[in-house]
Amino acid sequence: MPRIRVLPDQVANQIAAGEVVERPASVLKELVENALDAGAMRLDLAWEEGGKRFLSVADDGCGMDRDELYLALERHATSKIHSADDLGHLASYGFRGEALPSIASVTRFELHSAEEEGAGHRLRAEFGVIKEVQPAPRSRGTSVTIRDLFGQLPARRRFLKGTDTEHAHLWGVVTRLALATPQVRWSVRTDRGAELVLPPVADGGARLAPLLGERLSRLERFSEGTPPWSLQGWLSPPDLSFRDRSHLYLFVNGRSVRDRLLLAALAEGWEGFFAKGSYPAVVLFLELPPEAVDVNVHPTKAEVRFRDPHRIFPWVSRAARDAWTGLKGGLASVLELPPPPGPAIPTLRDRVGTQEHPRLWSAHPSEHGGGALAALESAFGGDRFDTRPLDPVYPDGPLPVLAAEAPASYAAAGLKLLGAFQDTYLLVEAPGDAGPELWIVDQHVAHERVLFERLFLRRHAPATQPLLPPRVVQLGPAAVSRLAPFLEAMGAIGLEVEAFAPDAVLVRALPDFLVDRDPEALLLDLGRRMAGGGGATLDSFRRDLNAELACRAAIKKHHRLAPDLALGLVEDLLACEVPHTCPHGRPILKKLTLAELERSFGRRS
Repeated sequence: MPRIRVLPDQVANQIAAGEVVERPASVLKELVENALDAGAMRLDLAWEEGGKRFLSVADDGCGMDRDELYLALERHATSKIHSADDLGHLASYGFRGEALPSIASVTRFELHSAEEEGAGHRLRAEFGVIKEVQPAPRSRGTSVTIRDLFGQLPARRRFLKGTDTEHAHLWGVVTRLALATPQVRWSVRTDRGAELVLPPVADGGARLAPLLGERLSRLERFSEGTPPWSLQGWLSPPDLSFRDRSHLYLFVNGRSVRDRLLLAALAEGWEGFFAKGSYPAVVLFLELPPEAVDVNVHPTKAEVRFRDPHRIFPWVSRAARDAWTGLKGGLASVLELPPPPGPAIPTLRDRVGTQEHPRLWSAHPSEHGGGALAALESAFGGDRFDTRPLDPVYPDGPLPVLAAEAPASYAAAGLKLLGAFQDTYLLVEAPGDAGPELWIVDQHVAHERVLFERLFLRRHAPATQPLLPPRVVQLGPAAVSRLAPFLEAMGAIGLEVEAFAPDAVLVRALPDFLVDRDPEALLLDLGRRMAGGGGATLDSFRRDLNAELACRAAIKKHHRLAPDLALGLVEDLLACEVPHTCPHGRPILKKLTLAELERSFGRRS
């Protein structure tokens, strides 16, 4: 039987390198973070062949003396902490003292440093073995150069990707760290001739365009709270979305992190603003007291653990939702043509006046069969609500084109109904800063948005339907324990649920329009939401219920609307907080400018 023995330091360092050094990008991250911890205000980076052959990081930090060069390559030698108590309130990027010895064990390594101008020493090592240390004068600061990554570990080197892929990962590290350090001057040079110089700036927003591209310079700033509990950042308006989450940048106390709780909180915040399968761009900086977050939970410190996740989740979710609610995005164009030069498209609500006009619903039940709103209000006011889809009655007949006899409020707003395509898409002429625009409005989702905002903002409990007899639902101990603190609050969303056993609850009533739903599936879904944080997720669940109710009650496609009702719907939509998308994230309006139309017909270039 093999005997237990202590591994040689070189082997131990190479094992540690397996956790710390995954690829050239992870080497770059560790070296830059060391430089920032040393107080660097200037960073000069260079690499060749995606960092596999050569990578260098130079800084103007505090530097090291000759003895510290040796100590820097000892495992668990660090200047960041001095006792176990320091782990509870870390303010530095690094603290374990593993990065440099791990990197040196798998590369040809050079460390050149000086504490004062004109002093300095250079240490050279090869794959964990120090070869020499010599005097080498230089300016104050440190430079680390590595060559031939995994040169003596062919099995590890084979797992590296192609040069293009490694090159992209290196730029990803630069992007995240440069976003977090606007006060630092950065310069990057590669063997591809690509060079980036970022001067120090007071406002981190100035880094968005050079690092993320001109398209993301449209991101809007938002903030919440005051130090030591604060969050700030930038996010894209609803008309700027992407097909994946690659444009989400999350930082906790200046550290770039991957965190499922923050992602889930942001996802709850953007729910209803972006269509399913579309994602926003977000740069989020969360600042917390050091003792409120544990960064010592991942080998590369890429993940964190919050001391109080039930405080973090609703805070981030509500701040993000409030920010998206207040954003001023434009309408998406029907044609994928570049917009004409000129000022930005104003917010939708800036286009119209505030005059009253006929609505899709009526204040008098005798008009239009009571209207959709009357039917919805009965569900929230105690009357029995029919769970079948609601199709309000509207005057039938042909849909004429509005002419000069259009109501005065529409004329003042500059809106003119041209017709309807398939009795589903309203065609509206509207004024724009660059000339007339044609708006195409999906009447169903437009009505859905209007009804949803009226329902959700009122915060009325829906009518409930008792279950006779009440139903015992076995959810399991974990799910029951998650739901227990919120049983009373569930009454606000029409769920009457009581504790029954350690692994079961008793369901006495459901929202009237969900009586055909399986209570077990409904409660399991709610339990999963509760796992992230109570207040915000209960609101999210109620928002989903209201969205379903609004969808059922909204006018359907192929339903002919009278002209005054059609234009009334458009004006009501423009008064909504979020006029761009329905509660499920589907777009409501598309626009086609006169310039785009003329370019498509070759009338202008």
